Amino acid sequence: MFNQDKVKNLSALIIAITSALLFDELAVFFIATVALLIIWVFAISYTKANAPTIVVANILAVACTLTLFLTIGTNELVNLFVAMLLQANCLKLLIATQQRQIKSIVLVNFFISCCVFLFYQSLHVTFLVLLLFLVNITALYLLTNHKVTSHSSVRAIKLLALSLPITCILFLFLPKLPAFWRMPSLSTAQVGLSESVNPFNIADLTKSDNLAFRAIISKEHKAPYYWRAMVHELFDGRSWNISESAEKKLLDYDLKKAAEKIKILHEQSSLNWLPTLFYGHVDEADIFTTINGNLYRPNPNNQKFTYEFSEITLNSELSKSQYWKNLQIPRNVNLESIELAKKIKSQTNSTEMFINLLARHYIDNGFKYTLKPPSYNDNNQIDQFMTGKKGFCGHYASSSAFIFRAAGIPARVVSGYLGGEFAENEEYLSVYQYDAHAWTEVWVDNIGWVIFDATAYVEPDRLYGSLSQLESTRNDFEDNIGLGLTSLSEIALFNELRLYLEQLDYKWTAWVLGFDNTAQKELLKKLIEDVSAIKIAIIISLIGLFLLTFLSLKLWQRRLHYDDPIVYYLLSIENYAKGKGLQRKTGETIEVFLTRLSDSLPEHKRDFKSFLELYSRHRYGGKTLTKAQTKTLKRNVNNIKYKRQL
Repeated sequence: MFNQDKVKNLSALIIAITSALLFDELAVFFIATVALLIIWVFAISYTKANAPTIVVANILAVACTLTLFLTIGTNELVNLFVAMLLQANCLKLLIATQQRQIKSIVLVNFFISCCVFLFYQSLHVTFLVLLLFLVNITALYLLTNHKVTSHSSVRAIKLLALSLPITCILFLFLPKLPAFWRMPSLSTAQVGLSESVNPFNIADLTKSDNLAFRAIISKEHKAPYYWRAMVHELFDGRSWNISESAEKKLLDYDLKKAAEKIKILHEQSSLNWLPTLFYGHVDEADIFTTINGNLYRPNPNNQKFTYEFSEITLNSELSKSQYWKNLQIPRNVNLESIELAKKIKSQTNSTEMFINLLARHYIDNGFKYTLKPPSYNDNNQIDQFMTGKKGFCGHYASSSAFIFRAAGIPARVVSGYLGGEFAENEEYLSVYQYDAHAWTEVWVDNIGWVIFDATAYVEPDRLYGSLSQLESTRNDFEDNIGLGLTSLSEIALFNELRLYLEQLDYKWTAWVLGFDNTAQKELLKKLIEDVSAIKIAIIISLIGLFLLTFLSLKLWQRRLHYDDPIVYYLLSIENYAKGKGLQRKTGETIEVFLTRLSDSLPEHKRDFKSFLELYSRHRYGGKTLTKAQTKTLKRNVNNIKYKRQL
């Protein structure tokens, strides 16, 4: 009898861990359903609870299927596919009794484990999936092995270790194929920014410590770093939205001479808009520059990706339609702010003077920067903010743009990220979701769009570094983030651990996840051109390593075919006897066969007798061989085959 309960429990454990990893991507009620099914599987194994009958199982399958479609829906087919695999394997675990049924469950679990990579590809997730593979291979061995779990686990580790060199070679040289389906969308909190900016939307992002992207940037670029992603020109009184023309491709631009390229290692995102430090241009075909100088990706696939952008110069003239679009404000709302705009306007004769006086207004009237602003919810929320004087970047950006427009000066809101945290070696800059930021751009004649960030006047320290490094909002920031390495970064030990893990994740992203078609072509080009003896030796060594690993794997699998060692040693004796012309006869029992060999080869009589005793004790006495007895078997066979008798 195979290890049915052990295999089913290991399979249930794999499904449970995978469901936990995908908790944010699947519905909570669906996860709860899977959890109940897994608990039932364990209850059958450990408490001898009853398994469902066929009728009950069919009713349960129908109910779970309805739950699946009601909670997951059909909008995200990949999510639905993964959920169906999880649920189907859980249901089959409840009723499976035969070896072939459980084997199919174990094989499907390989696909279930790999499904995690559809959503996450970080280093720690990769290690967890490798662990799931190890558990699943162990379950496969247990299907036909009566040994304990630790014995099967050792074999699984060896098999997994043998497969790693082959995996590395295939990763380096196998052509990269495009995705066969559109990748699943991520939640807004994971993605980051939104095309509709309300002051409170950006404040919510301070509750997420997910990485947004990394930038490899030279020290020549000095802070502040305004990573512009989207331009919002339409204001409805509450939110700033993107206009329909914002996605139009820019056709006329000038690439700055000797413009340095900045490389971005972007995390998963279903957003079309990509961050750039200035008006940017990318050479890649699937990313283009819009009329506002932003980078746009028409077909995001929710995988980590890299791109390099250069700085360009836009036309310094504003069309009439753009001019009037950036002056529009709703009527009969925020009248106090309109009066403030008129008052400042009466004291100035240029846009530059207006900018200076508005900045002075924020400084002189006690405005404060806070991560926990009061609620401004009525139709005159800008007036409320200008009276309350406490807000986040979104409040300042929205209010400033409104005041500029009320004074007849074209203005718009830009959303993206501000700053970032340099690595210890200053090799790259890490920008997190809590670094999300909004600011105002003001049109100045003969110059173009100019950044006006009121945050720079009320909290100038925010311009340098990351939000996590801002001391004035430290307590509010830690409350928003919750317990984690980021919130514990003031403790030296935890900060060192955080930075070390960050460095590991960067190397993983840059070297592994960033190894795309372009990187593969460059590698092959370097290997082929300027061929030298060393390169030829390296290529031959890699090919030899591949063949040696493949051969070793085949030999190991062949060796592992004999799960019972006594069967393996008996076969060795039969092959030896065949070479001596004493092959085993049809229908001849083991006892008769070994006795006949003992008579024909009296010099090995003691070894044949010892082997027969151990064989009889194991086969007919039902006793498991100890390690010492297994060594005795091996010694008996080696004596028979190789030892010379004097």
